[in-house]
Amino acid sequence: MDTSVHGPRSILLAIYLASTSKTDELCRLFGSAAWTAAATPSQALNILLKFVPETTEPSSYLPLVFDIAYSRLEETDDCEGLTDLLPDWIRLLDDDAAKQVGEELLSHGSAWVEFHEGDQQFTITSWMFARIYLIDSSIGVFDLIDAIVSAAISERLPDAVMQWRDGILRPLQLFYVYYPTAVDKTSYQLQEYTSLNTQVIVEHFLQYSTANTVNRDVTMIITPYLSYKHTISKGTEKPWDSFYRWLVVTAATNFPIITELARQWNGPEDDPSALIDYVSAIIASCYQCPEARSEYFEAMHILQKRGIYLVNMDDEVVVDDDQPIEAQMAYDGDADSAFTFPECPLYQATHSNLYLLDQLITSAAMISVYVPTTLQSIARLRFFASHRAQVEFLVRVIRGNSKEFAYRDDSNWRTLRSGLRWLKSKSYVLSKLSDADIENAFLGALLDFGRINLVREIFIDPIQSPLELEDIEAHVLRAFREHYDAASNCNATRGSLKTASQVLHLVYPSMLETDNLERAELLLKATHELSKYSLVLVQGVPLAPLQIRISNDPEQIVSQLLQTNEKAYLQLDEMISITKNLIIGLDRPLDILHGIEFRVIRMCVYAALAADDFSMAYDYCMNKLLSHADEINAVDKDLLWQVFFAAGRYVSPNAPSISPSPGFQAAARTPMMMLQLNNRMKSLRLQMELLSRALDICPERHMFEILNIWQDYELEVAQFTAN
Repeated sequence: MDTSVHGPRSILLAIYLASTSKTDELCRLFGSAAWTAAATPSQALNILLKFVPETTEPSSYLPLVFDIAYSRLEETDDCEGLTDLLPDWIRLLDDDAAKQVGEELLSHGSAWVEFHEGDQQFTITSWMFARIYLIDSSIGVFDLIDAIVSAAISERLPDAVMQWRDGILRPLQLFYVYYPTAVDKTSYQLQEYTSLNTQVIVEHFLQYSTANTVNRDVTMIITPYLSYKHTISKGTEKPWDSFYRWLVVTAATNFPIITELARQWNGPEDDPSALIDYVSAIIASCYQCPEARSEYFEAMHILQKRGIYLVNMDDEVVVDDDQPIEAQMAYDGDADSAFTFPECPLYQATHSNLYLLDQLITSAAMISVYVPTTLQSIARLRFFASHRAQVEFLVRVIRGNSKEFAYRDDSNWRTLRSGLRWLKSKSYVLSKLSDADIENAFLGALLDFGRINLVREIFIDPIQSPLELEDIEAHVLRAFREHYDAASNCNATRGSLKTASQVLHLVYPSMLETDNLERAELLLKATHELSKYSLVLVQGVPLAPLQIRISNDPEQIVSQLLQTNEKAYLQLDEMISITKNLIIGLDRPLDILHGIEFRVIRMCVYAALAADDFSMAYDYCMNKLLSHADEINAVDKDLLWQVFFAAGRYVSPNAPSISPSPGFQAAARTPMMMLQLNNRMKSLRLQMELLSRALDICPERHMFEILNIWQDYELEVAQFTAN
């Protein structure tokens, strides 16, 4: 049996020695003529790579790797010594079997490195990374990997390995120290931290960061990692952009993290362009913040000041664009796509953009006191909102929470007004509005909320009012109607109707006297006069001003008033005044006023009869109706005779009978009875007079009906006279 070390046996012996960590003997074998004749340096490197146990001290085999790479193995010819190293299982194999076993062992697994004779550092670097990744994939113990890149050997480890150690391994080790309970510790193989997209790894490293830990994580983990990525890219990539994208995205969900980081971290120290990009990310983060609370705006101001500090600290400040920012934003697209990072012109790290940021933060904070509004919404309002959209926003800001605003004092309203003017003329958030737009919206709100004294102070008393009189009148009339409709009763000294009166009398009649204002005054007067009476138009609901304003028939309101208020007919002049004022105040056709006195007197006659007040009914007929007979139209003339007829044939339920029933034995009449009979006789004569008037003016077809009653009265008078 041949027991010499030669050919395939040399390879099997090398595998055996490597697997038992006998690196000294392995060094002798690699320097022997038998090995040189049977194998290549690449095979030697791969035997060390694959078969030296992971737990073997790297300082014992790394020098051998260097020696192979530099082809400086000491040549030996100790064949007998090598033969003694052969284990029995190799001795028993013939050359063919040994060759087959050796090839199978070496081909196992995908790890393989090549010997590059002209590039020793590349050979060593390739072997060390292959060894690191092989250990990671098999057992994944960082301490064993750290031992390789920290081995105390006389040779200097390749720069690429040292850079990898500082930029990948060390940050990863710290990540696991900082977050030992991280659920996805094994999410990526060690090699993937180099090969995967930088954005993915940045998000992985920062997934557990909080406001308290983010500065530490960025300083100790992200900075070395991205510096390493920058180094290996040789300037062809901008790895810091991945981190800045994380900053901007995170600002939309966890703005305090960004605030704390910017307070403490001054950005990359060895990359001026990355520092400027950091300022851009800070600016963009502010615009991405979804919050509209005061503490967030305060934090944004801190970031803005940090941005100024960092820009001033850098020598390569971005020069302001000659093109106005409005033009840049308009060119950039629509509002939905304009705020993407890093393309948005607002995000450029220039002094003008930082100044603009300060103004917009101040604007958002000011507006959010009234209507919560994010910084980006303010920017959209300035750069993309139409005039109409800005007006609508202005109204929302001024009116805010109506219930809350109703109790704001005048100083709050003054502050709001000056703030709105600043938003237009200084920060240009409302630049598409005119001064009149703001004053109109403000006046409308003040009137609606009943701030009468403030309206007088700002719009009425000044010699030069900020609005034209026509605008003021329009607002007064609109607000008058709103308060009028909101009133629950018709008394102009209480509630919303009192406010309506105050609004109207701001300008009428001292400042303006127009037909519209006069109509409002007459409606108010009529409404207040109606408050003296009990009146229900809708069953169970007392009369409200809104019911008056939407009524189609003002006369019907007075008619119902007379029906439901027993003595109201006595107030004839007031009834006429109310009716006229309602017709004019409600802007009904003025031809309705023709004959209105007649129609109201007619209603009062019927109301007097219903109240058994014949004397007043007679007085209204003879002394009031006849005086208006020449003023009425044909329809009303047809009603005139009916009024006289109704009053003439009226019989009081309390009137005594003049002629007794047949067979009735008359008793002696007392003085009281005689008085009643005399009154009855007087009434009969008055009624006959009324019937005579009715006969004079009635249509011929109704004369017979009137004459019958007149004759009955005549007979009754004759009987009384005979008795």
